[in-house]
Amino acid sequence: MQYPKYFKSGQKILMRALAAPAGHFEALTVFYIDHGQGFLELGIPYRAKAGEEYPFAPDMPFELLSDRLGLGLRITCTFKEYCDDGRSIRVAITSDLQIFQRRYHRRLDTNVGLRYTRGQGTLRTFREQWQKNLTILQQGGDPAKIPAFPPCKVNISPGGIRFAINPPVETADLCLLLIQFERTELPVCALAEVVWMGDQEVEGRLTVGMQFINILESDRKNIEKLIEHRARFQQVDEKPKS
Repeated sequence: MQYPKYFKSGQKILMRALAAPAGHFEALTVFYIDHGQGFLELGIPYRAKAGEEYPFAPDMPFELLSDRLGLGLRITCTFKEYCDDGRSIRVAITSDLQIFQRRYHRRLDTNVGLRYTRGQGTLRTFREQWQKNLTILQQGGDPAKIPAFPPCKVNISPGGIRFAINPPVETADLCLLLIQFERTELPVCALAEVVWMGDQEVEGRLTVGMQFINILESDRKNIEKLIEHRARFQQVDEKPKS
């Protein structure tokens, strides 16, 4: 397989865990470095402190998702080893590379209630906190007992969110998010990473784009339904009156 045809140095890849618990979406961002016989070498952008690394295990299965020349790429792999510097990993790849027409998520500009906690180098702790928050929300069960969150203007899709944040902020910083769409519903809990930053600050804040790396599949579907519902509502509202 001529991997240089499909991957270039520094190319962003979403590494999705196939062994995640049922109903959980769990992923990492990695970057293509090199390849060899039966393996890919991938860079890890997270500045993880000791004990905060992603809990890779031998032969842990993943799928790698990326874009190239406007097309989607998918290939499955298993974790093989950390490389010497600890900032990259080696994965054993299969021969099931798929090339397909990428489906892009619709996005929505809207106002939500939002609380978030930022961290750097705390990947494992944030993943554990995300799981604890899910348990609390599922056991609590009463949205009326949850205080209203501060309002925030966001752009959201099932894959991520964009909003203005107080600097300093860097690519690969982590954010534990609680997103409240309606006061009558439980908030969405998601762990996200910063994937890009805008050049201009707004009222002292910086617009950043984040990608969800831990979120329930049901919450991703609910976000998609919300976007479709509000898009239909806007279309009806915008029709000229007779």
